[in-house]
Amino acid sequence: MKAFSAPAALPATLLMLAAGLSIAQDASPSVIRWKYGAPNAVIELRNAVKVEGLKTDDLHVYAALYDIRDTVYNRAWVQIVNLSKAPISFNPQSAVLKDGRVMHAEAPDKAADSIQKVGEAKSQELSSAHCAMKATLGTGSSMACEPTEAQMRMSKEVLATSDSVAQWIRKKALAETTLAPGEEAIGAIVFRKDKRPADYTLSIPVGSQTFEFPVRALNKPPSYD
Repeated sequence: MKAFSAPAALPATLLMLAAGLSIAQDASPSVIRWKYGAPNAVIELRNAVKVEGLKTDDLHVYAALYDIRDTVYNRAWVQIVNLSKAPISFNPQSAVLKDGRVMHAEAPDKAADSIQKVGEAKSQELSSAHCAMKATLGTGSSMACEPTEAQMRMSKEVLATSDSVAQWIRKKALAETTLAPGEEAIGAIVFRKDKRPADYTLSIPVGSQTFEFPVRALNKPPSYD
């Protein structure tokens, strides 16, 4: 194959610069950052939510950040497709959120257990007797200590919701794996919420490369706090 000389390659480089086309990638070849308008960066709408994607010859990686309602956690939805001819390793616990600080991924079982325990405690609180003065015929007044129907209904809803979310995390959370050629991994990575809305960089190492996406979290606290 005939090699191109430097003068022959130079015009093509100038044309790319003139067209404003830049690959979404850092100076380090191992870090690929999502950049709006870059030819290897895509945006898709899935279930009315914006999903960002980065594509290389070997890997397609998609990501979005969601609130887990009435918990202290957010979840990153991640899809990784191995298009290479070799196995690629992936450990979701190596993913981080960065905003000047570094927030590491939470172990799925730890997050699920925490959500269940908080739900059980809140359910118990709601179903506990709330005493109030009650007029009693012929005897003046007495203390009535029974939860209301609304409190009991809310207690059951909180318990059912926390159990459902915990089970979802255990089922859908990504685990450390090696993707064979043609395989993909789809699932969640869990992070603790911050105390206020924030913009982050979601950093996901896959094989020898790291894929980074700009994401935003509202960091809504549980409604019963």
